[in-house]
Amino acid sequence: MKRHVGVLAAAAITAAALVGCSGKSETPKADSPQAEPQTQTIEISYDELLEQKQVSRSISLGVGDFLQVSLGSNASTGDKWAEEMLISDPQVMAQTGHETIAPAADRPGAPGNDVWVLQAMESGNTTVSATYGEPWPGGDKEIWVFSANVDVT
Repeated sequence: MKRHVGVLAAAAITAAALVGCSGKSETPKADSPQAEPQTQTIEISYDELLEQKQVSRSISLGVGDFLQVSLGSNASTGDKWAEEMLISDPQVMAQTGHETIAPAADRPGAPGNDVWVLQAMESGNTTVSATYGEPWPGGDKEIWVFSANVDVT
């Protein structure tokens, strides 16, 4: 009988521990903060850029959302994208990052990408742009030009 009581007590303690650890999720209140920020991407391949010197896009974002811009590049040419996006209204958008991504193909002259991340800071309209060119003195600075009209609501 003592053994039976011991097993029941152990089972009760285990059950209580499981119930206590399970936690209970609360239903979000109607006045809870907005959903997590979303990320939208504009991607222009190196092949697309070879076909056109100026590329323009339009996009709409919510305040707090992120815009990721991925543009083809080819470091083997010596040409580069500008590190900083030009932003016509820095109150509306802010650049939060930039990185150059190596080519996926393991062959000389393969194109990679440059990727910028921008965040919508407040409602309004702005234009973001970047230029691709020869970074050395006297080099052509605007071989390609990318721009995006951004509407933040």
